[in-house]
Amino acid sequence: MKSHDDYPANDNYADLHAAAPAAFAEPWEARAFALAVELGARGRFGWAAFRSRLIQEIAEADRAGTVAGAGHPRVPDCAARGYYQCWLRALERLALDQGLLSAAEIERRAEAIAAAPPARTLASGHGPIRIA
Repeated sequence: MKSHDDYPANDNYADLHAAAPAAFAEPWEARAFALAVELGARGRFGWAAFRSRLIQEIAEADRAGTVAGAGHPRVPDCAARGYYQCWLRALERLALDQGLLSAAEIERRAEAIAAAPPARTLASGHGPIRIA
């Protein structure tokens, strides 16, 4: 398994794509990954800022153990639920910090997705996943 040191610290998104894992456990993980990469590529935030926030989220999850994570109402602790839960929390918090979305807008969008989840992404074999 790769550690955060295996991924580029700079904002070179071509390097990020080359270093990224090819498989995700759930379609939402691939979507969260793609969203963070796309927002970074569009200049909404730097990859180094996202990476720093992700490291903070993982550290918080490690400290929390199996207790629900830091008062976040929707995302249980990252250590218990997985790396991409931390990824999602980092993305949400960075979006808040950068003024891209309000907390109410994030919650509203999450509720809408939960009420009508997107169709599962169908992928065969290993390799790039097409985001539906």
